[in-house]
Formats: sequence, C-alpha cells, structure tokens
Amino acid sequence: MICIPIIEATVGGMVSKANSAEADLVELRLDSLKDFSGIAKLKKIKRKKIATCMPSWEGGRFRGSENERIGILMKTLEFVDYVTVELKTKKTLRERLIKKAKEKKVKVIVAFHDFKSTPSYEKIKKILNTEKSAGADIAKIVFTPKNDMDVLTVIKVMIKKPIDLPLIALSMGELGMVTRILALPLGAYLTFASLGEGEESAPGQLTVKNLKKILSAIK
Repeated sequence: MICIPIIEATVGGMVSKANSAEADLVELRLDSLKDFSGIAKLKKIKRKKIATCMPSWEGGRFRGSENERIGILMKTLEFVDYVTVELKTKKTLRERLIKKAKEKKVKVIVAFHDFKSTPSYEKIKKILNTEKSAGADIAKIVFTPKNDMDVLTVIKVMIKKPIDLPLIALSMGELGMVTRILALPLGAYLTFASLGEGEESAPGQLTVKNLKKILSAIK
C-alpha cells in the first residue's frame, strides 16, 4: 500500500487534501494542526486513515503535554482505521491508548524513529521485538543512514523479516530513498509518498506520482 501523509494546519484543509489523495490510505499528521476542537470532522475523510500525532522529541511538531497528545489520539479512535504510537511513549499512556484501540478494532502501529543514526541489525531486531511485546499489530522502524551500509541494514531487515508482524521499515534522506521504492516489492506493509513537491513529511520522500511511475517500471 502507498500511504500519503496529510500535513495541514486546519481540519478542513486536512479533509480536503485527504479526499483528493490518490493513495491506498492517508496518514493524518495531527501534530501539524493548530486547533484540535473540530477534530471529529476528520470522519468526513473517505479513505482509510492512520492517526499520528508525533511529539517534538520524536521529530514531530506536537509540543503539548503527553497526556494531551494521547488524549487527541484517543478521540480519533472513533473514526480511524489505524493509530500510531511511539515506542518511547510513557508506558502507562502507551498501554492506555493501545488497549482502547484494540477495543475499537483499530490497528496499532508502534513506531520507532532515529533521526541521527542506524543501529545494527541485531539491535533493530530487539527494537522490533519490543514493539511486538508492546502490543503492535504493525511494527514500524525509521532510521537515518550515514552511509550505504546503513541503508543495506534496513534492506536486510525488509528481506529477512525478523518478526512475525506486518513491517514498515524505512531509511531517511536521499541516501535512503531506495528503501521507499523497494519497500513494497520486498513485502513491506506500506510505504510513504508525498501528495506533491514540498509536502513531504520526512526527508527523502518521493511524490506519489513519481513513486508510482518507478514501481510501474520495476514491475
């Protein structure tokens, strides 16, 4: 599946962009919103939805309290198909969100981002197993490569699949762009692509138009 992150300052803008997105599902980057009072209107989005509210300490834009952040995600469980929670979220808050999500039949993506480096393959396996133990339905890992070997480490994870869960594994930046292309051919649960130029949610993200062209050529 191709997922398009929707980064908008207003709920209305988010609904409009999401409904125009030509993708299998959209990621609602709630940390980009300036006002959360009308968040229930996101149910107007007709595509499958991932609710994500990335805190500043994980590379996102949300700077409020953790209780507030988890509360926002809890409200979305009434109308989304997936919810993302960071592995480094305080355990009690993380467990509360995951428990509620499972009650609502919302799939849980437990995510781990590293904006500085890429761990070894063995350390990545440990991270993935910790995500599984936390209650993930889908495990997500995103790393920053310093060289080609770091990119190959992530590709190795994609190929070997060291965990029996659906996997999202990506390497950021131009160096890691190839992982965004190879993700689907190598069996990843999904890959991310931007709606258009300048609307990327992470370094190295291709536009959905360009990604589809490349994937078509690979086939």
